[in-house]
Amino acid sequence: MSPKILLYGLPAELSRELRDVLITTHHVPAIEDAEQTASNPIPWQSIDLVFCSANQQSLTNLLQATALQRPRLRIIATSRLPETAEWLASVEAGAVDYCAAPFEATQIRWLLKTHLSTQNPVAA
Repeated sequence: MSPKILLYGLPAELSRELRDVLITTHHVPAIEDAEQTASNPIPWQSIDLVFCSANQQSLTNLLQATALQRPRLRIIATSRLPETAEWLASVEAGAVDYCAAPFEATQIRWLLKTHLSTQNPVAA
């Protein structure tokens, strides 16, 4: 069974770029944008991995929204900014990892392998 990947709160162009690379790694996002989640609640229990905006407010809101239902949900902050400060701020806020465009298939495969593997639990 394929993992369920959610692209959450990403700007449309960034979401398309990430989706295209995910498809090259044979992973199609289950839910791709806020329009799909606006009319239906997100089934957090069935989501395996989230790529969300690295915007601190968006990231904080998502972490708070999932805290009760899925406190250990793996969330990867996503941005166009490859700066170390943004990566550190995202990880300190609670993201398990960070990725920046332009996305590379090798990078995305590594993230998927790292964060979808049952052998690699999220640190407490």
